Amino acid sequence: MDNFSIQHEHNGNVMVVTVSGRVDSVTAATLDAELAKIIQENKKIVLDLKDVVYLSSAGVRAIVRVSQSAQKSQGGVKLARIPNSVMEVLENVGMMEVLNSYPSIDDAVANF
Repeated sequence: MDNFSIQHEHNGNVMVVTVSGRVDSVTAATLDAELAKIIQENKKIVLDLKDVVYLSSAGVRAIVRVSQSAQKSQGGVKLARIPNSVMEVLENVGMMEVLNSYPSIDDAVANF
């Protein structure tokens, strides 16, 4: 499951963005660009990270950017189904202190 992909769909008034594969220095630019487009029309985003196998610092930056953009427009970003390896990265850089994570997409959506 190293192939990087992004899919998104509405769940009520929340956009659920499913990210899969490796989010590294090459693919993070695509993630950043897609999230920048999505946040223009959807201020509430759930990032489903269940199938992310690797998250680099560039990927963390993409998440930080979309989170900051969402907060500026009275929205937010919530994380769902984070694999342990990705959770470790986010914890090590202090992101779990500023982002909320949930065990399921439904839990994340319900907390908006």
